[in-house]
Amino acid sequence: MLVQTHFPRKLSRTRYDQYLASGWFRGSVMLYKMDLLCIDDEVYSVVNIRLNLEEFGLRKSQKKLLRKAHERFEIQYGKAKPNDDKERLYQEHKHKFKGFIHGSLEEYLYANFGESVFDTREVCVYDGKKLVAVSYFDLGDLGMASLLGLYDKDYKNWSLGKVTMLKEIEFGLKTGRKWYYPGYVLDLPSNFDYKLELGNMEHYSISRRWVSYKKFDPTTTNAHAIRTKTKELSEELDSLGMSHRVWLYPYFSMGYVGPWNAFFLRAPALIELGHDMKGMIAISYAPEEDAYSLYRIHPCPDGPQFLKMEESGEFAESTKYLNHLYKVGSTIIENCSREIVIEYAIQLRNNKDFLPST
Repeated sequence: MLVQTHFPRKLSRTRYDQYLASGWFRGSVMLYKMDLLCIDDEVYSVVNIRLNLEEFGLRKSQKKLLRKAHERFEIQYGKAKPNDDKERLYQEHKHKFKGFIHGSLEEYLYANFGESVFDTREVCVYDGKKLVAVSYFDLGDLGMASLLGLYDKDYKNWSLGKVTMLKEIEFGLKTGRKWYYPGYVLDLPSNFDYKLELGNMEHYSISRRWVSYKKFDPTTTNAHAIRTKTKELSEELDSLGMSHRVWLYPYFSMGYVGPWNAFFLRAPALIELGHDMKGMIAISYAPEEDAYSLYRIHPCPDGPQFLKMEESGEFAESTKYLNHLYKVGSTIIENCSREIVIEYAIQLRNNKDFLPST
């Protein structure tokens, strides 16, 4: 599945290690496993990475960065305790986040329950009495997962995001942990690649094994398949003179979450052919089945009650996103070849009530 979720009521450190080692992330009070993201006007695959602390050593540039930080700032470890100063940093920083965004730091860490099953710690950086950076990480038994780094924009030249990650690693080394999970990068170059500068990373491969990131092949990802197959279909529609529009659909994960998931659209990228009296007619490619499907979709009028998180500004500002929660009205044909789906599309185009995409 492209998306999996789990809400643990209890979670030992050892069990958390097992989740991390199997490609899961922690989001608020939930564990999730997501293969795809729609951000920056593209669909990407998520590539989990981790650092073996037993083989880690600070590079000269990292030692220099930490030395300068220690000369200027006071740096403290502690149990995660959101407060007004940390919330200020979160609110200043969250406009940089991509995708769907928790409204507050308390919501990010605890879903406003005030606690969670995770053992969450923090690194705080102070300039005198002023909090200028904070980061959060969870502890497993042998592993630790970096969650979030925030810093005061007036101190951006101090690379405090890198400083707090190095201090997290330092905590892991001092407490005998083996694995440091800094989250993920994407299957194409992106702003997340700074994580790769920490050290020699492993990545969670399509064979569900951790191997050197140097062996990562971006052509093996589901996102690569979706990008390639969607482009091929679009080019063939162009050659047939069939007007259409390619959309990214960032809400696709809602089709995998909760008891209502069967109703919602699961495609992160789709091609709109047009409309008829029964709805928007669209085609999408599913990498899990290596096949195309053709269906009618409709905006979900109750969308806001399902979408509890804030949406990144790019969703509204870009013209590439289908910026509404959609449900599937009817499936015309499912899991078929490109040739067959085009044949059905031509038949629909010839119907009297069909209005082509503009």
